[in-house]
Amino acid sequence: MHRVVSKVMIVNSKSQVLMAKVSRGFFKGYWTLPGGFVDYGEHPREAAVREAMEELGIEILIDDPKGENGEAFGEDDGAIIREEIFNEDGINWVSFTYRCKGEFEDSEIVPKDDEIEEARWFSKKDALGVAVSIFDIEAISTIE
Repeated sequence: MHRVVSKVMIVNSKSQVLMAKVSRGFFKGYWTLPGGFVDYGEHPREAAVREAMEELGIEILIDDPKGENGEAFGEDDGAIIREEIFNEDGINWVSFTYRCKGEFEDSEIVPKDDEIEEARWFSKKDALGVAVSIFDIEAISTIE
């Protein structure tokens, strides 16, 4: 079985990263970067933007330096593409993790009731301390 997921690492001016505590699914009870499955025919960048809106109620903009979704803009989308095969589960995961800047107050972040328990800003050190996904850990490690 193949699974394609897209995530986004939203970093604020304090170099904090926004993470969500998941309330269902494989990572239930754990902190992850916002994201989810890529729909058929959807570009992973578009999926990351959609997931941020669905899960946290926030509108983000991810740089598109190559113009993959139309007009090119920005310098760096921070894209990390990684494949992992989990033989015990019989699943081949392909993960796209993008990076964008974002300044959101707690009152602007509205977690989706049936998916996200809460959302919070973390320092790089604290985010690495709570992250469990290998995809998230790799992305968070790139924060300067």
